[in-house]
Amino acid sequence: MSTGTGPLPEFLSVRAIILEPIFALFDDDMGGLRNLLQRHGIDSRVLQDRYAPVPLPAYLGLFEDAAAHLGDPDLGLRLGAQVRPGSFGPMGLRAAQCATIRRGLDSLVRFSAALQSGTLVSLEEAEGDLCLRYMITAPQVAPARQDSEFTLAGICSLIRKGFDLRWRPLEVHFSHPAPAAQGEVERWFDAPVLFSRPANMLVLDGREAARQRREEDPDMLELIDRHLAGLLGEAHRDLSVHEQVRALIALNLGARPIDLDMMAGLLRTSRRSLQRQLAAEGATLSGLLQAVRQERAEQLLGDGRTRVETVAEALGYADGTAFWRAYRRWTGRSPSQAGPAMPEDS
Repeated sequence: MSTGTGPLPEFLSVRAIILEPIFALFDDDMGGLRNLLQRHGIDSRVLQDRYAPVPLPAYLGLFEDAAAHLGDPDLGLRLGAQVRPGSFGPMGLRAAQCATIRRGLDSLVRFSAALQSGTLVSLEEAEGDLCLRYMITAPQVAPARQDSEFTLAGICSLIRKGFDLRWRPLEVHFSHPAPAAQGEVERWFDAPVLFSRPANMLVLDGREAARQRREEDPDMLELIDRHLAGLLGEAHRDLSVHEQVRALIALNLGARPIDLDMMAGLLRTSRRSLQRQLAAEGATLSGLLQAVRQERAEQLLGDGRTRVETVAEALGYADGTAFWRAYRRWTGRSPSQAGPAMPEDS
């Protein structure tokens, strides 16, 4: 097992530090924890090396299994509520050193790849508000409710404990369906929470996020940056252009229109250059968009509680009819034959 503080390996993975809150729950049941690790093919040495890489699918599966083992369906939310800046390692400590919440979140976005790959975090302005999105871009072989609720709750905890204990988001979005205890989620965030949305997202007041809270210590930030540089390494060095585009599609799908101009802007290149690079790799934007849409559709349709109109919105279609036609064209089947998705008027 590769350990140490170098860049994450090529396989999609997270640092063991992300799992430490889960490990702590098994202090009195180490046998149960080792059984869970073994079930998901995770080397038990991660218990000693907080920077050891853990395959992303194994982490997602372990989190869901731990919630079931402990009889706590809100495990991710509860652990996220306990997060401190140091829980995210040097990345969290750096964010909490920033002068404003906005700069702290910019820091999280910049260094998120130091702790896990196969995911994307973005921060964008929208009519004076800020939208922080979190998305698993890798094909999911396990449910991700626990990770999604842990991540967004953890970011909220970092803001509260690092900047203002009274802080609350304007709105919270989750891509998974509403759990049975939806009210518990809303009570913790102290904000409206929407489920079965296109992406996991926190909506923040832009003016509040820009308000200066402290003076930054440039020497401290530089020291942390040097450490993070070693963890980050060249995290994206092996990503081809079409892999980068596919990841950005997954992050933005359903949130805004996907086109060449938007993609080129995100990648800081020209429209024509992006077209040439994709063509050189045997890919097109339309083909990648269809692949991501189809993969996401299968996930949502297989859930059993997601309405067809909600699936259409999550995939960026104008309505359910447009999605129905597209799905029929892809597969030769109707959406109702793919899974038990609910009609809008059920």
